[in-house]
Amino acid sequence: HQHKASTIVVAGVRFMGETAKILNPEKRVLMPDLQAECSLDMGCPADEFAAFCDAHPDRTVVVYANTSAAVKARADWMVTSSIALPVVKHLHEQGRKILWAPDRHLGGYVQEQTGADMLLWQGSCVVHDEYKARELIELKQRYPGCRVLVHPESPRSVVQLADVVGSTTQLIKAAQASDCKVFIVATDNGILHKMRALCPDKLFLEAPTAGKGANCTSCSHCPWMAMNSLVNLAEVLETGTNEIWVDPAIIPRAVQPIHRMLDFARQIKLPTSGIGNA
Repeated sequence: HQHKASTIVVAGVRFMGETAKILNPEKRVLMPDLQAECSLDMGCPADEFAAFCDAHPDRTVVVYANTSAAVKARADWMVTSSIALPVVKHLHEQGRKILWAPDRHLGGYVQEQTGADMLLWQGSCVVHDEYKARELIELKQRYPGCRVLVHPESPRSVVQLADVVGSTTQLIKAAQASDCKVFIVATDNGILHKMRALCPDKLFLEAPTAGKGANCTSCSHCPWMAMNSLVNLAEVLETGTNEIWVDPAIIPRAVQPIHRMLDFARQIKLPTSGIGNA
Protein backbone atom coordinates (compact mmCIF):
# COMPACT_ATOMS: atom_id res chain seq x y z
CA HIS A 1 0.00 0.00 0.00
CA GLN A 2 2.87 2.35 0.77
CA HIS A 3 4.82 1.57 -2.40
CA LYS A 4 4.99 4.45 -4.86
CA ALA A 5 4.21 2.23 -7.87
CA SER A 6 0.95 3.13 -9.60
CA THR A 7 0.41 -0.40 -10.95
CA ILE A 8 0.45 -3.71 -9.07
CA VAL A 9 0.63 -7.13 -10.71
CA VAL A 10 -0.77 -9.96 -8.57
CA ALA A 11 0.33 -13.40 -9.75
CA GLY A 12 -2.35 -15.27 -7.85
CA VAL A 13 -6.08 -15.89 -7.83
CA ARG A 14 -9.01 -13.49 -8.00
CA PHE A 15 -9.56 -12.83 -4.29
CA MET A 16 -5.89 -11.82 -3.98
CA GLY A 17 -6.23 -9.30 -6.79
CA GLU A 18 -9.46 -7.98 -5.30
CA THR A 19 -7.85 -7.58 -1.88
CA ALA A 20 -4.96 -5.65 -3.42
CA LYS A 21 -7.48 -3.37 -5.14
CA ILE A 22 -9.47 -2.87 -1.92
CA LEU A 23 -6.30 -1.74 -0.16
CA ASN A 24 -5.11 0.31 -3.14
CA PRO A 25 -8.21 1.71 -4.88
CA GLU A 26 -6.19 4.47 -6.53
CA LYS A 27 -3.85 1.98 -8.25
CA ARG A 28 -4.26 -0.32 -11.23
CA VAL A 29 -4.16 -3.98 -10.21
CA LEU A 30 -3.41 -6.48 -12.97
CA MET A 31 -3.46 -10.28 -12.98
CA PRO A 32 -1.88 -12.77 -15.42
CA ASP A 33 -5.21 -14.61 -15.74
CA LEU A 34 -8.54 -13.18 -14.59
CA GLN A 35 -10.08 -16.67 -14.72
CA ALA A 36 -7.89 -17.86 -11.83
CA GLU A 37 -10.40 -18.54 -9.06
CA CYS A 38 -10.46 -20.21 -5.62
CA SER A 39 -12.79 -22.98 -4.48
CA LEU A 40 -13.29 -21.27 -1.10
CA ASP A 41 -14.26 -18.01 -2.78
CA MET A 42 -16.54 -19.71 -5.33
CA GLY A 43 -18.14 -21.81 -2.61
CA CYS A 44 -19.29 -18.73 -0.70
CA PRO A 45 -21.54 -16.66 -3.01
CA ALA A 46 -22.10 -13.15 -1.68
CA ASP A 47 -25.91 -13.29 -1.86
CA GLU A 48 -26.15 -16.61 -0.01
CA PHE A 49 -23.61 -15.44 2.55
CA ALA A 50 -25.53 -12.21 3.17
CA ALA A 51 -28.68 -14.24 3.85
CA PHE A 52 -26.71 -16.48 6.22
CA CYS A 53 -25.48 -13.41 8.11
CA ASP A 54 -28.97 -11.89 8.20
CA ALA A 55 -30.27 -15.09 9.78
CA HIS A 56 -27.76 -14.78 12.63
CA PRO A 57 -27.54 -11.07 13.53
CA ASP A 58 -26.23 -11.83 17.02
CA ARG A 59 -22.93 -13.19 15.68
CA THR A 60 -19.69 -11.38 14.86
CA VAL A 61 -18.82 -12.17 11.24
CA VAL A 62 -15.26 -13.37 10.67
CA VAL A 63 -14.21 -14.28 7.14
CA TYR A 64 -11.05 -15.86 5.82
CA ALA A 65 -8.96 -13.94 3.29
CA ASN A 66 -10.04 -16.42 0.60
CA THR A 67 -13.32 -14.62 -0.08
CA SER A 68 -14.66 -12.11 -2.58
CA ALA A 69 -14.73 -8.36 -2.02
CA ALA A 70 -18.52 -8.56 -1.65
CA VAL A 71 -18.23 -11.14 1.14
CA LYS A 72 -15.57 -9.09 2.91
CA ALA A 73 -17.91 -6.10 2.73
CA ARG A 74 -20.40 -8.09 4.83
CA ALA A 75 -17.83 -9.04 7.48
CA ASP A 76 -16.72 -7.54 10.78
CA TRP A 77 -13.25 -9.10 10.60
CA MET A 78 -11.03 -10.62 7.94
CA VAL A 79 -8.31 -13.05 8.99
CA THR A 80 -5.51 -15.03 7.41
CA SER A 81 -4.51 -18.48 8.65
CA SER A 82 -1.64 -17.05 10.70
CA ILE A 83 -3.78 -14.62 12.71
CA ALA A 84 -7.09 -16.50 12.86
CA LEU A 85 -6.37 -18.06 16.27
CA PRO A 86 -5.45 -14.86 18.14
CA VAL A 87 -8.35 -12.91 16.60
CA VAL A 88 -10.95 -15.55 17.50
CA LYS A 89 -9.42 -16.02 20.96
CA HIS A 90 -9.73 -12.25 21.48
CA LEU A 91 -13.38 -12.24 20.37
CA HIS A 92 -14.17 -15.30 22.49
CA GLU A 93 -12.70 -13.60 25.57
CA GLN A 94 -15.08 -10.70 24.89
CA GLY A 95 -18.02 -13.12 24.94
CA ARG A 96 -18.71 -12.85 21.22
CA LYS A 97 -20.43 -15.59 19.25
CA ILE A 98 -18.90 -16.00 15.82
CA LEU A 99 -20.15 -16.66 12.30
CA TRP A 100 -17.20 -18.06 10.35
CA ALA A 101 -16.67 -18.45 6.61
CA PRO A 102 -15.82 -20.06 4.34
CA ASP A 103 -13.41 -22.92 5.27
CA ARG A 104 -15.03 -25.47 7.57
CA HIS A 105 -11.75 -27.26 8.33
CA LEU A 106 -9.88 -24.12 9.37
CA GLY A 107 -12.98 -22.95 11.25
CA GLY A 108 -13.25 -26.29 13.05
CA TYR A 109 -9.57 -26.16 14.01
CA VAL A 110 -9.91 -22.61 15.36
CA GLN A 111 -13.07 -23.58 17.25
CA GLU A 112 -11.33 -26.57 18.81
CA GLN A 113 -8.27 -24.54 19.82
CA THR A 114 -10.16 -21.56 21.28
CA GLY A 115 -13.41 -23.04 22.59
CA ALA A 116 -15.31 -20.24 20.84
CA ASP A 117 -18.98 -20.53 19.88
CA MET A 118 -18.63 -20.67 16.09
CA LEU A 119 -21.22 -21.23 13.38
CA LEU A 120 -19.35 -22.52 10.33
CA TRP A 121 -20.00 -22.02 6.62
CA GLN A 122 -19.37 -25.38 4.95
CA GLY A 123 -16.68 -24.49 2.40
CA SER A 124 -13.36 -26.20 1.70
CA CYS A 125 -10.19 -25.90 -0.36
CA VAL A 126 -10.03 -28.40 -3.23
CA VAL A 127 -6.36 -29.06 -2.47
CA HIS A 128 -6.35 -29.43 1.31
CA ASP A 129 -9.68 -31.28 1.40
CA GLU A 130 -8.08 -34.18 -0.47
CA TYR A 131 -5.38 -35.11 2.05
CA LYS A 132 -5.89 -38.65 3.31
CA ALA A 133 -5.12 -39.63 6.92
CA ARG A 134 -4.71 -43.37 6.26
CA GLU A 135 -2.19 -42.85 3.47
CA LEU A 136 -0.39 -40.23 5.59
CA ILE A 137 -0.01 -42.76 8.42
CA GLU A 138 1.47 -45.26 5.95
CA LEU A 139 3.93 -42.65 4.63
CA LYS A 140 4.97 -41.72 8.19
CA GLN A 141 5.74 -45.37 8.90
CA ARG A 142 8.09 -45.47 5.92
CA TYR A 143 10.10 -42.54 7.33
CA PRO A 144 10.55 -43.12 11.08
CA GLY A 145 11.31 -39.93 12.96
CA CYS A 146 9.94 -37.63 10.26
CA ARG A 147 7.89 -34.56 11.15
CA VAL A 148 4.50 -33.78 9.63
CA LEU A 149 3.71 -30.16 8.72
CA VAL A 150 0.00 -29.47 8.11
CA HIS A 151 -1.98 -26.43 7.02
CA PRO A 152 -5.22 -26.09 9.05
CA GLU A 153 -7.36 -26.04 5.88
CA SER A 154 -6.82 -29.81 5.94
CA PRO A 155 -9.39 -32.27 7.36
CA ARG A 156 -9.36 -32.83 11.13
CA SER A 157 -8.14 -36.43 10.73
CA VAL A 158 -5.02 -35.10 8.97
CA VAL A 159 -4.47 -32.19 11.37
CA GLN A 160 -4.48 -34.69 14.26
CA LEU A 161 -1.43 -36.39 12.73
CA ALA A 162 0.57 -33.16 12.55
CA ASP A 163 3.68 -32.24 14.50
CA VAL A 164 3.18 -28.62 13.43
CA VAL A 165 -0.05 -26.93 12.31
CA GLY A 166 0.20 -23.48 10.78
CA SER A 167 0.16 -21.12 7.81
CA THR A 168 2.62 -21.75 5.00
CA THR A 169 4.98 -19.13 6.45
CA GLN A 170 4.77 -20.80 9.86
CA LEU A 171 5.44 -24.21 8.30
CA ILE A 172 8.52 -22.89 6.51
CA LYS A 173 9.86 -21.45 9.77
CA ALA A 174 9.17 -24.72 11.58
CA ALA A 175 11.17 -26.64 8.98
CA GLN A 176 14.06 -24.21 9.31
CA ALA A 177 14.08 -24.39 13.11
CA SER A 178 13.88 -28.18 13.38
CA ASP A 179 16.83 -30.57 13.57
CA CYS A 180 14.74 -33.17 11.76
CA LYS A 181 15.90 -34.11 8.27
CA VAL A 182 12.65 -35.46 6.78
CA PHE A 183 9.31 -33.66 6.56
CA ILE A 184 5.92 -34.59 5.14
CA VAL A 185 4.12 -31.44 4.04
CA ALA A 186 0.33 -31.18 3.81
CA THR A 187 -0.25 -27.96 1.91
CA ASP A 188 0.02 -26.76 -1.69
CA ASN A 189 3.23 -28.17 -3.13
CA GLY A 190 4.17 -24.76 -4.48
CA ILE A 191 5.74 -24.21 -1.05
CA LEU A 192 8.22 -27.05 -1.48
CA HIS A 193 10.65 -25.19 -3.74
CA LYS A 194 11.08 -22.53 -1.05
CA MET A 195 11.52 -25.10 1.69
CA ARG A 196 14.12 -26.96 -0.35
CA ALA A 197 15.96 -23.74 -1.17
CA LEU A 198 16.08 -22.68 2.48
CA CYS A 199 16.89 -26.19 3.79
CA PRO A 200 18.89 -27.94 1.05
CA ASP A 201 20.06 -30.66 3.46
CA LYS A 202 16.51 -31.76 4.30
CA LEU A 203 14.01 -33.99 2.50
CA PHE A 204 10.49 -32.65 1.89
CA LEU A 205 7.74 -35.05 0.82
CA GLU A 206 4.23 -34.21 -0.36
CA ALA A 207 1.47 -35.53 1.86
CA PRO A 208 -0.65 -38.08 -0.04
CA THR A 209 -3.97 -36.98 -1.51
CA ALA A 210 -4.91 -40.05 -3.53
CA GLY A 211 -5.38 -43.73 -2.86
CA LYS A 212 -3.89 -46.67 -4.72
CA GLY A 213 -4.70 -46.76 -8.41
CA ALA A 214 -4.93 -43.00 -8.78
CA ASN A 215 -2.92 -41.07 -11.35
CA CYS A 216 -0.78 -39.33 -8.76
CA THR A 217 0.47 -39.98 -5.24
CA SER A 218 -0.19 -36.34 -4.37
CA CYS A 219 -2.23 -33.93 -6.45
CA SER A 220 -1.66 -31.09 -4.01
CA HIS A 221 -1.39 -28.08 -6.28
CA CYS A 222 -4.10 -25.47 -6.81
CA PRO A 223 -5.29 -25.71 -10.43
CA TRP A 224 -6.08 -21.99 -10.49
CA MET A 225 -2.71 -20.90 -9.10
CA ALA A 226 -1.20 -23.09 -11.83
CA MET A 227 -2.84 -20.80 -14.41
CA ASN A 228 -0.17 -18.20 -13.62
CA SER A 229 2.85 -18.62 -15.88
CA LEU A 230 5.89 -16.65 -16.95
CA VAL A 231 4.27 -16.29 -20.37
CA ASN A 232 1.04 -14.62 -19.24
CA LEU A 233 2.89 -12.65 -16.57
CA ALA A 234 5.19 -11.23 -19.25
CA GLU A 235 2.18 -10.46 -21.46
CA VAL A 236 0.49 -8.49 -18.67
CA LEU A 237 3.69 -6.56 -17.98
CA GLU A 238 4.03 -5.72 -21.68
CA THR A 239 0.40 -4.87 -22.46
CA GLY A 240 -1.06 -3.65 -19.16
CA THR A 241 -4.18 -5.79 -19.70
CA ASN A 242 -6.24 -7.92 -17.30
CA GLU A 243 -7.08 -5.23 -14.79
CA ILE A 244 -9.07 -6.42 -11.79
CA TRP A 245 -12.26 -4.52 -11.03
CA VAL A 246 -13.97 -4.08 -7.68
CA ASP A 247 -17.22 -2.15 -7.33
CA PRO A 248 -16.16 1.22 -5.85
CA ALA A 249 -19.37 1.28 -3.81
CA ILE A 250 -18.30 -1.69 -1.67
CA ILE A 251 -14.62 -0.83 -1.20
CA PRO A 252 -15.20 1.37 1.91
CA ARG A 253 -17.04 -1.52 3.60
CA ALA A 254 -14.68 -4.24 2.36
CA VAL A 255 -11.59 -2.46 3.66
CA GLN A 256 -12.90 -2.14 7.23
CA PRO A 257 -12.49 -5.81 8.27
CA ILE A 258 -9.00 -5.83 6.73
CA HIS A 259 -7.94 -2.72 8.62
CA ARG A 260 -9.43 -4.18 11.81
CA MET A 261 -7.17 -7.22 11.40
CA LEU A 262 -4.10 -5.10 10.67
CA ASP A 263 -4.76 -2.84 13.66
CA PHE A 264 -5.15 -5.90 15.90
CA ALA A 265 -1.89 -7.35 14.57
CA ARG A 266 -0.10 -4.17 15.54
CA GLN A 267 -1.69 -4.24 19.01
CA ILE A 268 -0.40 -7.75 19.69
CA LYS A 269 2.92 -6.84 18.05
CA LEU A 270 2.58 -9.34 15.22
CA PRO A 271 4.49 -8.00 12.21
CA THR A 272 1.97 -7.19 9.49
CA SER A 273 4.39 -8.72 6.98
CA GLY A 274 3.82 -12.02 8.78
CA ILE A 275 0.04 -12.18 8.38
CA GLY A 276 -0.18 -12.64 4.64
CA ASN A 277 -2.31 -15.45 3.30
CA ALA A 278 0.76 -17.68 3.14
